[in-house]
Amino acid sequence: MYSNDLPTSLCLKKLFQSDTYYKIPVYQRNYDWGKTQIQQLIVDINDFAKKDDVKKEESKGFYYVGSLVVHEKQGIYEILDGQQRFTTLTLIACYLKFRLPELFDWYEKTNLDFESRPISRSSLESFYQALSTPKESSGSASNDFLAAINALNIETLSPSMLNGIKVIDSVITDIFTDTKNDEAFKNFAEYLLKQVKILRVSVPANTDVSHYFEVMNNRGEQLEKHEIVKANLLSAVQNNVHDMATIQTIWLACSDMSRYAQTRFSVAERKKIFEDNYEGFKFNNFNNLRDAIYPKVANDNSAPKNSIGSSSESTSKESRITFSLEASLKLGQKVTVNNGNESNDDDDGREERFTSVIDFPNFLMQVLRLYVKNNSTDELPPLDDKALIGSFKMHIGDDAKKAKLFVFTLLKYRYLFDRFIVKREKTGGKGEDWSLKHYKFGKNGSSYVNTFSRLDDSEADNDSCLMLLSAFHVSYPTNSSKNWLSAVLYWLDQQDKPVSSEAYLGFLKDLAKAFMVNRYLTAEPQDYPHFIYTIDKVNSEVGVKSETEILASVNYAKGFLRYGQVRLFVFNYLDYLLWKDRGSSTDSIAAYKSGFRFSMNNSVEHFSPQTPKANEKLGPAALHSFGNLCLLTSSDNSSLSNDGPEQKAKILNARRKIMAPLSLKLELMLKQADAWSKSAEESAITIQEHETQMFRVLADNLNLSIDAEL
Repeated sequence: MYSNDLPTSLCLKKLFQSDTYYKIPVYQRNYDWGKTQIQQLIVDINDFAKKDDVKKEESKGFYYVGSLVVHEKQGIYEILDGQQRFTTLTLIACYLKFRLPELFDWYEKTNLDFESRPISRSSLESFYQALSTPKESSGSASNDFLAAINALNIETLSPSMLNGIKVIDSVITDIFTDTKNDEAFKNFAEYLLKQVKILRVSVPANTDVSHYFEVMNNRGEQLEKHEIVKANLLSAVQNNVHDMATIQTIWLACSDMSRYAQTRFSVAERKKIFEDNYEGFKFNNFNNLRDAIYPKVANDNSAPKNSIGSSSESTSKESRITFSLEASLKLGQKVTVNNGNESNDDDDGREERFTSVIDFPNFLMQVLRLYVKNNSTDELPPLDDKALIGSFKMHIGDDAKKAKLFVFTLLKYRYLFDRFIVKREKTGGKGEDWSLKHYKFGKNGSSYVNTFSRLDDSEADNDSCLMLLSAFHVSYPTNSSKNWLSAVLYWLDQQDKPVSSEAYLGFLKDLAKAFMVNRYLTAEPQDYPHFIYTIDKVNSEVGVKSETEILASVNYAKGFLRYGQVRLFVFNYLDYLLWKDRGSSTDSIAAYKSGFRFSMNNSVEHFSPQTPKANEKLGPAALHSFGNLCLLTSSDNSSLSNDGPEQKAKILNARRKIMAPLSLKLELMLKQADAWSKSAEESAITIQEHETQMFRVLADNLNLSIDAEL
């Protein structure tokens, strides 16, 4: 299908050279990348840039962002595959030319065109021109960028491309300090130009490109990465039809993350695997689980009903079949284990009422990491699903024993995930809310009840666990960054008795403290795997503390919680601490705490702005201090960035009925918006007082000593 010419490996500077032109054909879909895809691309590149930063120039490695399938036609490359990535990289190049013009003085024009899409073409040209024209700086690169973009005629711009370039600004501003001279930002840009590569693959000149595109995108047999992994697992046990059917049955149950896995088994299977009330997990190995699903396999060679093979065809203890991918994918889909006398229960688990905090490919990476940790001394695999196929090939391969152990581990961790990990739940006309529930079966049928709702457990603890888990999730929204989930699943698996609410809440508190101590309040942050699996002081009054006692005073902590350094988890953990002390009649924001829930506030904002419209500008010490920082959504951050505190308070209060609950730290700031709006000197005092109040909350929880002058 491809040309005999070797693929061309191009660095981005070479890709964007002005004498080579690319065009996106009319039959391609419009640009539609959003924040998730753009953020993942930038974060991945930056992660590799940081790894290579310590290497000598001659030993730096390349980072490949994928392939670009093209068809050369009259000196122009038509893009058949990779147009979303190419368009995003072009938008990034336009943005970086604005932020770092000295590194992009060679970038004289864009080399991407759109067939029969004048708005897309003019949008790219408008962005390039607006961001290439020198302007007087306001002191804030992000504000200067927004000013340049907002000056354009929005009616002439593609909404998706406009959103894309704004997302690029938001993501880069969040990762790096808002300073053009920031060394890490320059290193990232230089790495992007020199070390990031794309593989350009040409199809033969006589290819019917429209047909190629249709086949490439619509053929039903095209498999995703996790389906390839399943095929490899099935291939490893292809000599035993019952093993294959069991793997397929478990896989089908676990792969739908919008439902509890228990509801994906037949009623009889649930009772055999999860006990009569579905609340306990019975087995400790794959073979026993298999024999429970197919009870005759222990005594004879009969194959599961509706699967490949039958007892009359079996000639040995293990039913031997000819393996094919098509056959293996059918196994387990219609398996029955009773005579049809048992009725199915009408549980609403069959409705997609739950939204998981992670997708299935990344859940597989979570399980594989814990499988490796529990069964070998190998280096732990990453949590990024881009490494899915390679990681499974390395750690499982074609070993049948490993394949069966992994699939058993998958079901065990999925059971723990369903029971103990927070989810979004549809609540009818009320929209969505967080839930921490487990699935059970009783006299009146199946239902979902709070995970900790028995008489010996506290409903209040269930709420506290829910709040801490959701705080972790919104702080690390990308699937590959959910190290907290790996730590929680590992701890749950280590418990040798039913998990109580007291023990679970104690662990979650200790895990949160460990994140603060080992990641955010230290000059030498530890890698997550070095500390998240060794948190054993469950429900300790003292809490987790580092061996070197790095937290000597609040003043020490201040240096790590300034703008450009403080991360989302610090704000969300502080909000949890503020929430848990609810109930006091003297609490100035008590009314907001009862309805508070964590949401995706993913942008760190200055309450008193960097470039105020009216107020006197604060000095850098107060401006960038933790006391003047708050969390907002990216859209609110963009629309309110230059408004003063009183105006922000007015706008946000007016929006309350149509927006998620605000951060509790921000609620405290809104209460004092008038004090924030006075002279720079008076505002600085208010900011200092608020910061000290917030640090006292953290210091009391983390057992820090408070400097006498505070």
